[in-house]
Amino acid sequence: EFLRPQMFQEVAQMVHFQWRRNPVDNSMVNASMVPFCLSALLNVLFFGCNGWDIIGHLCLGRPANQNPPVLSITIYFSIRGLMLFLKRKEIVEFVNDLDRECPRDLVSQLDMQMDETYRNFWQRYRFIRIYSHVGGPMFCVVPLALFLLTHEGKDTPVAQHEQLLGGWLPFGVRKDPNFYLLVWFIDLMCTTCGVSFFITFDNLFNVMQGHLVMHLGHLARQFSSIDPRQSLTDEKRFFADLKLFLVSNFVGAGSLCFYLFMLSETSDVLIIAQYILPTLVLVGFTFEICLRGTQLEAASEGLESSLRSQEWYLGSRRYRKFYLLWTQYCQRTQKLGAFGLIQVNMVHFTEIMQL
Repeated sequence: EFLRPQMFQEVAQMVHFQWRRNPVDNSMVNASMVPFCLSALLNVLFFGCNGWDIIGHLCLGRPANQNPPVLSITIYFSIRGLMLFLKRKEIVEFVNDLDRECPRDLVSQLDMQMDETYRNFWQRYRFIRIYSHVGGPMFCVVPLALFLLTHEGKDTPVAQHEQLLGGWLPFGVRKDPNFYLLVWFIDLMCTTCGVSFFITFDNLFNVMQGHLVMHLGHLARQFSSIDPRQSLTDEKRFFADLKLFLVSNFVGAGSLCFYLFMLSETSDVLIIAQYILPTLVLVGFTFEICLRGTQLEAASEGLESSLRSQEWYLGSRRYRKFYLLWTQYCQRTQKLGAFGLIQVNMVHFTEIMQL
């Protein structure tokens, strides 16, 4: 339920992780690599053609045909897709780790406050659904409407603002009005691929973060409820009931890129309307990913606070050994890191906005 795709991904056959249960061991597996293969083909086509155009501009002095804001956001989305592909095995393993620890019965789910975790997921899922099914089509249809309403005839080359993605295609087909619908459809498929990359990465990231915070919060509550003095009266039963789990470090937050479109460079209302939504969404998503990093740090620090409030010195010798292990684990706060280069939290977001 947490890993379900958006409707447009299913229609476009762009569900990059098609989760299925393995009948042998009931583990979660990715049932098909076809969406990754289709996405790879589209990326090779798009970046191959535009890379050739950029090389020709830099080396031969030919006029460039690039749309910088669109090219940058395309690179941004493709980085997310590349991370999904390179980390696909680790993602499947981590999802299975979360799946094994996920409570199955209603009592356990309520005890771990999974209802709150799911409520937060569902609210966010609905927001993404509106963004992808309203904002996405609007972004794609505006250039088509501009072409149909304002283009001045079949002898006039297609202008950049009439194209969905811009860039370069061989044989001059991108600027030929006779091939406009074909080029627009290719751009539409590339756009759908990029948005699907972004949404898949975003959903996996937020589901993993939400479940980690849920488990850490539950673990902190378990620490707080432990009475060390019970280990003196019935040590065997005490440790038989103590079934705590420690979740692994969350690594690979991925490349955090940020780009603001140059809205001030145009006075065209339709172009501003086309680009303002992706701009605001980028700011919002960057804010949220940093906020979730801070939430994970706070949940991790909550474990140490729960341990500090315990009267550990009243427990048995065996319990004090366990307490020492827990303390050593909790001294290292769980943080989101982009390959060790930065810490993804609200301090990082502030630095981005100041820059």
